[in-house]
Amino acid sequence: MLSSSTIADSLRRFHQQQTEDIEAFWIESPGSRQQLAIELQARAEGLPILVTTVGRDRFMDPNGIVDDLSLTIQENEAWFTPDRRELVIQDQKFSIVLVSKRPLGVPQISSPVSLPDWFPLWPGRLLTANITSVFSSITLSLASQDIPEAAINKALFGLEQSLCNRLEAVLRSDPTASDQFMTFVASSASAPANLAELIASSRQGLQSRTGDEFRPGGSVESGFIVSQLARIWRDCPPKDRQTLATHAAEALGLSEASAIDIQFSLTALLTRGKEKLPTVPAHITFFRNLMVTVSDVVQFINGIHHADEFPQFPAVLTITFAKELANSCRNASRTISELA
Repeated sequence: MLSSSTIADSLRRFHQQQTEDIEAFWIESPGSRQQLAIELQARAEGLPILVTTVGRDRFMDPNGIVDDLSLTIQENEAWFTPDRRELVIQDQKFSIVLVSKRPLGVPQISSPVSLPDWFPLWPGRLLTANITSVFSSITLSLASQDIPEAAINKALFGLEQSLCNRLEAVLRSDPTASDQFMTFVASSASAPANLAELIASSRQGLQSRTGDEFRPGGSVESGFIVSQLARIWRDCPPKDRQTLATHAAEALGLSEASAIDIQFSLTALLTRGKEKLPTVPAHITFFRNLMVTVSDVVQFINGIHHADEFPQFPAVLTITFAKELANSCRNASRTISELA
């Protein structure tokens, strides 16, 4: 569930942008409707926005929408204090927010609404009001507390630990397994020169940080493995990325005999080349997805810390994507840790 501050910010914007005299906005709340309505009303003060809960069996029958909306306004006559009546008159428009536990039971429509004779404007008139479910239209800043940044940081921290442990184990058993992978990493003079140096710097960095605050970045000077993976994936020409994923998988001692389930994200799909997923070995697909995820995480976290440079994004999409990034990191970390 989105926070009341995130919802209220969008409701205020919806009201300010509305062109009709009356608009009705439907909000779904799995938690306490009453509590959310109280919080939203407090955050909407200063604008003619009435927030109320939806009565039982209201707004379910398209033929009853006219009566449902009119009754809801009439039942909230006490809301129209002198100050709020003045706000309606000043704005020359009015918004009503309907908080319910269920989705809107009718199509999003324009409906005539009969106003009571005590209404501040247009008393007794029949006006057309839009009724819109707005949950999917609510947006937020990347700086919003609704985005689970700490969960992403912690999941990336766990992935760094798993990668460090696995690379160290493979380096001991097969010192040359990472040679081709390190040609990508060490392509810059500022990058770690060899795998042993990268592992050592990763260990040192992990000891000085906690998971919740882990923000390694993606610079060439970073001593973290995930940072180098994000960098070389970002800088690698698309035509060479499958080769990079192959060499990175070799550095972890992965092969077609490895017990690896295919892990393939939506963003991996959007960055894939001409290769066909069914023909690519699972361990290569796994590591390609891992590098896509790490690159996305680094960019996403950087975006959070420079939120003022970016517009707002759809809240549901952004939060779902953030959770998916954390989940992808956890899945990759678990898979690596369970390798024989």
